[in-house]
Amino acid sequence: MKFSVSQADLSKGLSRVISVVPAKTTLPVLGNIMFKAQDGFLHLTATDLDVSITTKIQVDIKQPGSLTVPSKQFSELIKNLPNIPLEISSDPQFKLSVKCDKGDYRMSGESDDDYPALPMIDEKGSLKMDAKVLSRMIGKTTFAVSSDQLRPALTGVLFQIFDKEFRLVATDGHRLAKMVCSKFESTIKEKTNVIVPTKALTEVAKDIIDVVNINIGQNHIRFDMGDTQLYSRILDETYPDYERVIPANNDKKLTADTHMVADAFKRVSIFANPITHQIRLAMSKKSIAISAEDIDGGNTGMEKLQAEYEGEDLQIGYNSQLVLAALNNVDTQEVVIQFKNSTSAGIIMPSSQVENENQMMLVMPVRLND
Repeated sequence: MKFSVSQADLSKGLSRVISVVPAKTTLPVLGNIMFKAQDGFLHLTATDLDVSITTKIQVDIKQPGSLTVPSKQFSELIKNLPNIPLEISSDPQFKLSVKCDKGDYRMSGESDDDYPALPMIDEKGSLKMDAKVLSRMIGKTTFAVSSDQLRPALTGVLFQIFDKEFRLVATDGHRLAKMVCSKFESTIKEKTNVIVPTKALTEVAKDIIDVVNINIGQNHIRFDMGDTQLYSRILDETYPDYERVIPANNDKKLTADTHMVADAFKRVSIFANPITHQIRLAMSKKSIAISAEDIDGGNTGMEKLQAEYEGEDLQIGYNSQLVLAALNNVDTQEVVIQFKNSTSAGIIMPSSQVENENQMMLVMPVRLND
């Protein structure tokens, strides 16, 4: 293998795939990146067996070939070189050479014979949509994913595909985030539910291009993003019936400045119990008050806010961290929070929705201390 490439192009390609290289693995070959030079392109591939990314960059090929290279050592070298032309080659013993006007660097590679192949996708159909919209949907749902490995279904994001709706849903049992998009193209003929691991979606959200094609198979899903393709294992789990926990008749409504409420929650939560993070939200037609008390530490904090409230007086408790996470995902100047009673979930929404989208978040209350 022998080709010429600029440092900037190679660095860009490496940065796209290296994040899925596992830090620790029982299979040493997974610590490498596979290079395949053919047809005017260098194809770079990395995998941790659950998520695989392959991308290509244009290079001047003198001799086609393939091998795997140690990801950490090679990427550190390329990252620390200036943007200059590089000549990269390998010999029959898989010794890799990087030459430029700064020096000559050599390291040991390996054959790609034992490198895992990319998954084959027995496609059920595909979905095509704006990549920026998908990235936004991912960002506004993954924050609510569970980290509890004993509940594996909740460690991923549910993809639901209907005739006229594409939904992303995430929950950890204490909160829920749902994003709905109504502008997409699909060849999928029947309602489809798949659970996609968070790590894969975090990688997808990095690639902001014009259009993304999502191809769904029995066990894997593929995201086609221009010169980059990401493959992910689908979680073989049953997602809970999340719609059962969404209240249908929250008749009490709070409308307030998003940043004002978020800042008040941040300040008051300083005085909350450090384990429960419990805050109290007391609402009446004349005042909205946020308060917290740490009995063990003897600390209290309280703020009154200007806001619009419609409904009967209500006091409700929340984990302040969960409410803050939801507020941080509201992009409008005002936020709307709907309540039913002190034991039902509160629904948090932006005051206006983006065209062809619908965002909804839910936070379960906690029992107030008397």
